[in-house]
This record gives sequence, C-alpha cells and structure tokens, in this order.
Amino acid sequence: MASDVRAIERMLKNDENVRRSVSEWIVQLARKIHERPEDIVWFFNEMKRREEWEEKLREFENMTKDVSPGELFEIALRGAESSGELKGSVEDLLLKAKEDLRKFERIKAKLKRLGVI
Repeated sequence: MASDVRAIERMLKNDENVRRSVSEWIVQLARKIHERPEDIVWFFNEMKRREEWEEKLREFENMTKDVSPGELFEIALRGAESSGELKGSVEDLLLKAKEDLRKFERIKAKLKRLGVI
C-alpha cells in the first residue's frame, strides 16, 4: 500500500489533470456524504496519523515489556513534554479531542456506508 501511495503522490506532483481529478473526486465525495471537502482531507490525514501512532505504540510496547508502570509513566510524560504537541489546558485539549473523535467517527461511518473504506 505504501508504494501505491508513493506512486499516486508522484502523479499528483507531476500532473495537473490528476490533481484536478482527485480534487473533484474529494468534492463529489464530500457532497455525497454532506461534509466539507476539507473535512474529507482531514479525515484521511487523521487516519494516516492514527496508523502511525498505533505503529509507534506497538514498538513502544515491545521495547518496554519489562519496565514497571511507574517508569513507563515517566517515559511517556517526558516524551509528551518534548513532543510539543501538548499546548493549552487539559480541559481544552480534551474538548478538542472529543470533537475530533466525533467528527472522525461520523465521517468514517458515512464512508463505510458508501463502501469507500
């Protein structure tokens, strides 16, 4: 699948007609499921990001099988602080995460009904 994605990325980079076709497909898909085109793009980016995080989590679990829960918490806390992704209050982060999860699940359900995913 990764090689398929790279091939499409090359086509998008080099061919204006391909970019236009993909853009039109995204717009049509968005209209079909009553979502905004930018939300469709966001969904597929989010899906890719989640897959990457799941892979990182599996690697982390394999590396830390013999580490105590307290040590794991410390490692995770240091990683979170250094990642720069945690900006804002915990309440704001939780609200944003809750909104994003609802949006993701809503779009996922609609795309599944269409047979896109």
